[in-house]
Order: sequence, then C-alpha cells, then structure tokens
Amino acid sequence: MIRLFVLCTLFPIAIGIMLCTALRAQQFKAGVVAGMVTSQVDGDTYSGYSKAGLFAGGFVSKRFSSESKWTALFEITYIQKGSRKVPHPDKGDFADYKLKLDYAEVPLLVKYDFAVSDSSGEGKMNFAVLGGIAVGALVNFEESDAFGVVIGGTPFQKTDISYLLGLSYFVSKHIGFEVRTIYSIVPVRKGGSSTYYQNWTYKFFKPGYYNNLLVFSLRYRF
Repeated sequence: MIRLFVLCTLFPIAIGIMLCTALRAQQFKAGVVAGMVTSQVDGDTYSGYSKAGLFAGGFVSKRFSSESKWTALFEITYIQKGSRKVPHPDKGDFADYKLKLDYAEVPLLVKYDFAVSDSSGEGKMNFAVLGGIAVGALVNFEESDAFGVVIGGTPFQKTDISYLLGLSYFVSKHIGFEVRTIYSIVPVRKGGSSTYYQNWTYKFFKPGYYNNLLVFSLRYRF
C-alpha cells in the first residue's frame, strides 16, 4: 500500500516535470498516452489474453536529425499486467484464478517513420514501427483463486524487464493510435515446479512466469 501511495503521489509529478522540460526544449516533442491492456502470463498453465488493465503515462521524443526517419522515445507509464481464468461451471470447469501485477514502467524506444513530412513532424499522417526495452518496478500485486487471496508461494520479482514491438499511426498533427506487444525477457516469478509448462521461454531461459500482453492506446502529441 505504501508503494502504491508513493506511486500515486510521485507519478503525476514525474510526468509533469518530464513534459514541461520537453516542451521548453523546442527540439523535443512531448505528449500523453492512455489505453487498455489485454494480458496473460506464460507459465501459469492458463492461456488467453483474458486479463484487462489500464495503461497511462507521458512521453518525449526527438528525431535523430531534421531529415531522419528515426526517432528516439522516452516514456514514463503506469501499466496493469496479469492473468485471468474465468470458471465455466456449466462445462465442468471450476478453475478460478486472477493475478494482478501493477508496474511503474520506463520504456526506451526507437521508431521508424514511413511517411516523414517536414523537420517539425507536423505535416503528413505518420505510419511507424517501433521497438525497444522497458524496465518496470512492481508497485502492487494480488493473486487469488477460488478459495480467496493466495498467501505465500514463490515471490514475484520486483523488476520486470521486457521487450516491446509496435505499430503507430498519427491521423493528425496531434492525435495518434498505437498497438504494441510486450513480453518479459526474464521471469517475473521464478520456479521449476510442475505448474510450469514447457513453452519456448522454458527451453531457452528458465522456468517461470513471463508477462505477455497487448496494449492498445491513444496518444496526444502537444
């Protein structure tokens, strides 16, 4: 609860400072982003992007040069990840599971524009691909099943390191849409019991829980 209170207090301040600093420096662009998350956790024996969550934050960007199609982006975001298994008693399925993992996350990205206008980036509609790395700090979590809150067990890691891939499309000088996929590089929960199934992450890294999610967002660029 203390970490969540600190996040709610400091997160808006950090976003405000970042945006004000970027707007004063004319070579930078700044904006805000908000959207929804559909997520699952590879390794929990359940499948499907069944857990809904929120995604919000701010970003600053800078084109490598006035004629470059490459742009660097820095974001500060709050993102809700996790997993959800809904029971279906009518089908004899009574399994009920919910995992909530809330992170304060800092993505570092590069973006390649397919349609570049002038040096200010305020001309045509831009379609772009992007990719990068994100480092997230776990600020709140809750795990529950049909019997209530799960207490004990292997702890979750305090840090989630992920890779990101996405597509963005700005329909105007200010408004854009984006979809991205995010996947943990290292386990967010370690372990080697029979609760883990042997997917590709199991074979190449170590058994454990891996965040796997899709993010759909609306972006507003000042």
